[in-house]
Amino acid sequence: MKILLTAIGKRIQLISYLKKEFTIIGTDCSDLNPARYFVDQFYKVPAYHDENYIPSLLAICQKEAVDILIPLFEKEYPILDKHRKEFEKTGVSLLLSDTSVINICNDKYRTYEFFKSHKILTPESYFSIVEIENPKGKYIVKPRDGMGSQGVFIAKNNKELEFFSSYVPSPIIQEFIEGKEYTIDVFCDRGGRVVSCVPRERLQVRTGEVSKAITRNHKKIIRQAVDICEKLGGLGPLTLQCIEDLKGDLYWIEINPRFGGGVPLSMEAGIDYGKMIREWKEGKAVSSQINCFMADFLMLRYDEAVFLADNNQGKK
Repeated sequence: MKILLTAIGKRIQLISYLKKEFTIIGTDCSDLNPARYFVDQFYKVPAYHDENYIPSLLAICQKEAVDILIPLFEKEYPILDKHRKEFEKTGVSLLLSDTSVINICNDKYRTYEFFKSHKILTPESYFSIVEIENPKGKYIVKPRDGMGSQGVFIAKNNKELEFFSSYVPSPIIQEFIEGKEYTIDVFCDRGGRVVSCVPRERLQVRTGEVSKAITRNHKKIIRQAVDICEKLGGLGPLTLQCIEDLKGDLYWIEINPRFGGGVPLSMEAGIDYGKMIREWKEGKAVSSQINCFMADFLMLRYDEAVFLADNNQGKK
């Protein structure tokens, strides 16, 4: 079975785990990405917003007889979902939630509205400072359509709040919650049925991606995450984030319809993503792996490098 991953960048650990069971085709809009040297076949493609992007992917899928397409870049999700039927006609299944879910996840304020409408505890959020009556304490300022903790700032006082809210494009302002931060790796079968749910406590984050984390068998987080995902109706990989405050209350802050950067920890802890993906593709009811992971399992990440000779050096 063949999987096509888009925007592979440096997702080497994810590729390595999926290669245990699948042939992996990788694409990216840049040649200068390390992950291309770890996939079975690499193709450079136009940027996601280029009119030739979808035709390029379709041509690759036909040439390589791809079975499943799993996109890794949020910006391309609405476009791929729009062309879902074109991929299905070539025998390619798109492992991605539908437009209604994507629209909620890709807009931080819509995520906030989703939480509020379902009475899910979440930090109060605002479009601008003028909506905040008598602002006090710390606030988080981030782009409504941000990714990977990019452009996220902590405003410690009103002066910083004014600056960051004018500096960040299309900002959303959220009250700051003190506590432990968790990322939850979830996999959903058709109909939003959750078949895997692994909370990871974020011990250290570097440039928006977790560098130190540990799995936790946190029953309250698992229970609430399952409830949220079933209300959302997602498909395939979802990544949620929450903060457990000093009183033990859970504040839910984000949902992303993709593999999180730290999902290799959940894989190494025992979750068999290969089996879940294969069963989904075959149209079977995906076997539940709830509570089938090793708790208190630590991940410490480090950098590696790919070294290459520049054969174009000196050429004009």
